[in-house]
Amino acid sequence: MTVEAKSDIQVHRLTEGTFLLCSPQGNILFGCPPEILKRILAAHLPMPDTVVVPEKLFHHRSSQASLEFPLYHFLFVQRGLERKRRFQVVANPNQCGGLEELLRVTVVGPNKEEMVRAGTREDIASDIYQETHYLSLKNPDTEAPYTIREMINFFPLSKGERCEIYPARSKMPEVLLERSGDAEFRILYGEDAIDFDLSVSNPQSPNYDIDHQTFDRSDNVFKLAILGRSNGFDPSDPANGYLINANGRIILWDCPAYLNIHLQKLGISLDDIDALILSHVHEDHIDTIESLRDPPLELYTTPEIYFSLLVKMAAVFNCSLESARKYHNLHHIEIGKPMEICGAEFEFFHSVHAIPALGCRMRASVHGKSGLLHISGDQLSNASLEEMKSGNGISHRRFEQHSKPLKGDESLVLMDAGGGAIHGDYRDYLDSKVRFGFMHTGLIQEELPPNMELVESGQVLDVIG
Repeated sequence: MTVEAKSDIQVHRLTEGTFLLCSPQGNILFGCPPEILKRILAAHLPMPDTVVVPEKLFHHRSSQASLEFPLYHFLFVQRGLERKRRFQVVANPNQCGGLEELLRVTVVGPNKEEMVRAGTREDIASDIYQETHYLSLKNPDTEAPYTIREMINFFPLSKGERCEIYPARSKMPEVLLERSGDAEFRILYGEDAIDFDLSVSNPQSPNYDIDHQTFDRSDNVFKLAILGRSNGFDPSDPANGYLINANGRIILWDCPAYLNIHLQKLGISLDDIDALILSHVHEDHIDTIESLRDPPLELYTTPEIYFSLLVKMAAVFNCSLESARKYHNLHHIEIGKPMEICGAEFEFFHSVHAIPALGCRMRASVHGKSGLLHISGDQLSNASLEEMKSGNGISHRRFEQHSKPLKGDESLVLMDAGGGAIHGDYRDYLDSKVRFGFMHTGLIQEELPPNMELVESGQVLDVIG
């Protein structure tokens, strides 16, 4: 909804506390709640190259520093770096360092030394870093990965100060931003002044419908509800997450934005969840605030993924990494070692992705019948793995593991089919006789074999049927 137009500037109110200013010089997003990019896409509005965040980066169990996908759009769709431009972030001076680190671990990933210090085995850290380094966005001039500072200009702005967002050029005046309060800003454009209040007093909501049936919490079942099957660029569908019932124990796999709405529709509360398994820290898999409860949830993940989560939590709450540890009860996952969670047996593995990420094989028994659920995690296609092998981007052991990930004993496989540079291709598995649900996409158009389907948000799947 357009709320104001002055000169050749338009202002669109996107949701409470969030506005998009569109000008001939560029587009500024005021406020950055979860999945705001989806709302902009759904409204067919121009994409921002600048984001302004308020002092308080969390409201009503949702992060207000969801910068990742606006940045991705700028980098990969707007191709800002190729146009010799940088993404811009305006924040309080004491927030800029934390936001830089937040984006580093979610876009670039932790380095090998950080992973080892966090507790990751050195050989595993070497393998992960080899892969994430290969997949990182490279500067064509140096062939080295871009640093966050090469991608983003941070503007530290205190109350009473102003900064130049866009310089004057041709016949267009400069665009100045003035901070008048914790959540109050003013744009100065020629003779015009436009005020913005980023205060949030009510819970925000997604721009798509969330529809679930009441979740079956009974014993003696092994089933899961698909919270979301898509990604951060799909305006019509929730992002990734599953709620699993293994013999009456409830496991949450990843934590998508607006989890509270999903759980309300499912008839589940956070208190009903026995364990949260975090596959990685990309924003279409984890809203850092949504999973928080008192007492804290039992969190299962690997040391390097937990380190990345701590970095994000510290940025949102403007606290130390040590202080951020209080928000979950951590259980370290050891790759290659079977682990019991809520009475089910798990074997975890690192998937091949842009940052450290997990998949798993989960086995549970119902009425004496065993079922095996394979979750690929975010995982590259076979063609991309071949390219990595040719470019020395993956070890021989890791290539062999992921080019043949299935053993044929799976009851249900949930496989990444998102395509592109860092996701999977459903065509790699069309000859398989195993039951498949493809996820991380809504783009499969062709008819699939009878044992395969593109899963849908709100769908419930029986692992043992």
